[in-house]
Amino acid sequence: MSRGWSRLYFSIPVLFALGCGGPAKPTVYPVSGKVTMEGKSLADVGIYFISTTDKARNYSGTISADGSYTLSDPEDKRAGAQAGKYKVVLQLTGDALQKSMMAAMGQGQAGGPPPSATPFPKEYTSAETSPKEVEVKPESNTIDITIP
Repeated sequence: MSRGWSRLYFSIPVLFALGCGGPAKPTVYPVSGKVTMEGKSLADVGIYFISTTDKARNYSGTISADGSYTLSDPEDKRAGAQAGKYKVVLQLTGDALQKSMMAAMGQGQAGGPPPSATPFPKEYTSAETSPKEVEVKPESNTIDITIP
């Protein structure tokens, strides 16, 4: 193989790799806030923003003991969310989920009614039933959420 051809042959993969960075990632904007219910912070609760226009687009975070959360993209872990309207969905996580399950099992054995599976209204567990809608704007967003 001549010298000119060998250089071309080995430079093609490099050029291909440089030109194949994949589609550009959408711009996300910082989103954080506090979640309270009846004046108290929720803890060990996952918070999800589910797009009202594209159900595949969602962002998540975990509500810490003081009620604060920060959203990120669950796929690439970038902090923030795209601008748009979202339904707020809540799900128990970690210790809160385990405690809720243990309490429900204990109450069921005692013959009393099982406690609520969540410390928040059940309608918040699904985008289809969640009454809370928020908007992420193309700026830094502080979105505080109060659960009645």
